[in-house]
Amino acid sequence: MSYRQQHLLAPNRLVIEDLASLIWKITLAEGESPLVLLSTSGPAYGLRQALELARPTGISDHLVFLPRVLGLAQWLKETPGLRKEGPIKSDLERWFEVYKTLSDRSQLSQMLLGSSDASKWALAKNIIEVCDLLSDATLGIFDDVVDSALNDAVKKAYQGASQHIVEFETRIVLAFWEYLSTSQDPVVRQRRAIGLRLNEIKSGVSRQPLIYIETAKGTPGFEKSIAQLWDAYSDKASFHHCMMDQSAVALWPECISNEVSSRDDAVKANREQYFSELSRNNRHVYKASGFEDAAWQGAGAIQDLLQEGHQHIALIAQDRLVARRIRALLARFGKGLSVHDETGWKLSTTRAAASVMSWIDVLRQANGPTSIELMDFLKNPYINWSTWGLSDEQASDYLSHLEKRLIQADVRASWGGILLALQSQDVEVDAVSNLIKKLQELSHKWQMSERACSEWLEFLESDLKELGMFDALTKDVAGQQLLQSLQPMQLLNEYSLKQSEWLSLLSSIFEDASYIESNPRAKASVTILPLSATRLRRFNAWVMVGCDDGQLPSVSDSPMFLSGELKKILGCKTQTMEFEQQAMDLSQLMMSHSHWRMVWQSNGSAGEPKQPSPWLQRLYVNHADLLKQCIDVKATAYKPVTVVQPAPLLPTDYVKPASISPSAYRALRECPYRYYVTRLLGLREQNTLDVEVDLSLVGQALHAALRDFYHGLKTQAIVSDNPYEKAKLLKQRLFAISNKQFKPLLEVDGRWLAAWIEWETLIPDWINWHMEREEAGWVFHDGEKPVGFDLLTSFGSIRVSGFVDRLDIHPEHGVEVIDYKYSSKTSINKKKSNIEDDPQLVIYAKAVDGHDLVNGQAVAGASWVSIKEAKTAIQVEDLSEHMNELPAQMIADIEALWGGSPVVASAPDSVCQYCQARGICRKGMWS
Repeated sequence: MSYRQQHLLAPNRLVIEDLASLIWKITLAEGESPLVLLSTSGPAYGLRQALELARPTGISDHLVFLPRVLGLAQWLKETPGLRKEGPIKSDLERWFEVYKTLSDRSQLSQMLLGSSDASKWALAKNIIEVCDLLSDATLGIFDDVVDSALNDAVKKAYQGASQHIVEFETRIVLAFWEYLSTSQDPVVRQRRAIGLRLNEIKSGVSRQPLIYIETAKGTPGFEKSIAQLWDAYSDKASFHHCMMDQSAVALWPECISNEVSSRDDAVKANREQYFSELSRNNRHVYKASGFEDAAWQGAGAIQDLLQEGHQHIALIAQDRLVARRIRALLARFGKGLSVHDETGWKLSTTRAAASVMSWIDVLRQANGPTSIELMDFLKNPYINWSTWGLSDEQASDYLSHLEKRLIQADVRASWGGILLALQSQDVEVDAVSNLIKKLQELSHKWQMSERACSEWLEFLESDLKELGMFDALTKDVAGQQLLQSLQPMQLLNEYSLKQSEWLSLLSSIFEDASYIESNPRAKASVTILPLSATRLRRFNAWVMVGCDDGQLPSVSDSPMFLSGELKKILGCKTQTMEFEQQAMDLSQLMMSHSHWRMVWQSNGSAGEPKQPSPWLQRLYVNHADLLKQCIDVKATAYKPVTVVQPAPLLPTDYVKPASISPSAYRALRECPYRYYVTRLLGLREQNTLDVEVDLSLVGQALHAALRDFYHGLKTQAIVSDNPYEKAKLLKQRLFAISNKQFKPLLEVDGRWLAAWIEWETLIPDWINWHMEREEAGWVFHDGEKPVGFDLLTSFGSIRVSGFVDRLDIHPEHGVEVIDYKYSSKTSINKKKSNIEDDPQLVIYAKAVDGHDLVNGQAVAGASWVSIKEAKTAIQVEDLSEHMNELPAQMIADIEALWGGSPVVASAPDSVCQYCQARGICRKGMWS
């Protein structure tokens, strides 16, 4: 018996049960088990369960089994004869064809001049997306598999489309579509499957009743093709077309076709029903102030629904970021609540992908990775250290030692610099050096010319095995999916890529692939899914986040080269169609569930104001207050505690230090609490590899260069009656010595180049200053010498000591103490005005005054000399007065500390801003 019958079902809370009853009714009427196809496969599981529950009693044995239920796409893939026509092209193969064309054609290469490899791969994917859209919109059913039929269809469609297109870039895309389309493309294969099914039906092979459940409309091109198949099927066998009657649940006019004259009446009736049920249903729209508030409101809504007894809850992710944050908050519920994410994560965001990419970062550059990249790789959890002959404890110790050495040497990049930092006759250092050398050896093979895509993949898999990562990846769900995503590369034996191109492709694959986690379903569960996946699915309750005017309805961007108007002309699915489908999905969801929450943000990430979704505003136009509800936060009683400023006292039996440096005394003067934490307790922030250039190393290099330069002049003086010739020779010598000091830094890290160039340009001015001092009678005496003096306090003697940079002597004026500063004139003047709190130069002058180091001569002056700016030499004023007052000041400060005065945090904000002890004193809480 052949006929066609249409069934309209209201997509309400009973639609699945109604469908199950209808299917069994058709089964009994036909006397044969039908084939049940769903336009989208999401409801398949729920429909099978409903069929099981609705199975009639006393039916014939040949009808007792459930009808087969599957998605339309799966049914087309199972088409007999389809596999004989060869494998379908993988996405990677199609990307590659476009990428090579973009790279090989001179005209296209010029257009993409300066584009990165990653952007070319992204462009290739966009072109493939556009080609598939064009194929879907224009290609019909293929009764024949021959490529000539495809070529004829493409040329015919191309001629029509090209008449509407004037942009050069879009014509290029059309050319790609015309010449790269093959019978192995997904859309072409889909239409070919429909053609084979059509031939099968016409030949009378299948007489089984077919029930097609249309949950949503497909693209116009697909709908046109599938309609031909259903027409043919209804000529040969019974065909039942089940459609959703949107007028039964529509809350907005766009949910109902324009052809329905009474759609406004239907919407009005549905809205009246909706609001009449609102008081007895558990439906609420919540307003959140921002991202974090939206996440907490969503998590709170789920908690409330769970407490009400709802065990299967859907979290609909219109805002994926908020949904991810809610997921993190739900982890606090423990194992009693399982979370299942159907939206999928980008594979690139998984720990497995990050671990593999950390190795890619190590091998990418021929001269080696940065220190941060190296440590990031070595700390990744997928390395099995037993393959290196190390225990986990040994590996941890070695890595800590390596990081410490890299920080101490301030090595930021290159294999040479890293190995240079490890030069030492030490067993532990030797083991770490061997580890680094092995990594360097593995990375060396990657620095070669083009290789086949499959060869690069073999390199990677070989490295993962040698590094001890492969086994760990195969035991991890994300790792398994990662390795699986790379398998299509094995088919690309004919294609060669440069290293940078292949690495960009690898990154693109991880970015494009999805990670779907698998975990057992607990008694209570939350399922994260998009709005489109809710069709005909039932949950105990649901929560939707992202219900503001920027995210609901969601807008899918038109692919590159195709505007919305051009998509409409070509017959593609338009934005209007997408909005209508979303309105239908939302109406079904809201009307078919009694327990739900919708959350919208009133402020965006940049603080911009937002409004509820236009659909919600239209629906609640007479009930605007219902759009501004919030979860009631239960009041928590607490006892306020006043945070007081810490003021510790040193114990009387505290072991007092025997010495104090100028920098330690400065810390005591600036903030006693800072001195207490950093100097007495020894608590200091550990340096990290990600800090900026350590300018102290520049200062050290310059100090060493000037020390060698001036000591060299004492043993090998430059004598010349010609001042210009003498200046030239002095500049050459200082340049050579400075270059020697900077060379090790420059060889391992190019970041020092700016400091070297800055000093190189300053050398002439420095020599001019040097010669002016010589002419004035000043002679370099010594430098980089330890100096100090003793202070007699009531608690005993304490040594004040430090290193003086330079001592000059004048035959008439005596001694001048000079301190080199890698600082600007402005910074030095600030130091001068703050001489009482930072008396470093006065301490040096006091220590040297009358000392044997300067042949018992008196100190006549003290100056700061900048080695960063030209002609910057600033003297300490009233030096004698400061030298006389210094001991009494220091004794008073030290005796107050040891005498039991509170160690109070009293520094100004300028000092506190970068203080390492601020997290301990907690200034800001009590100030």
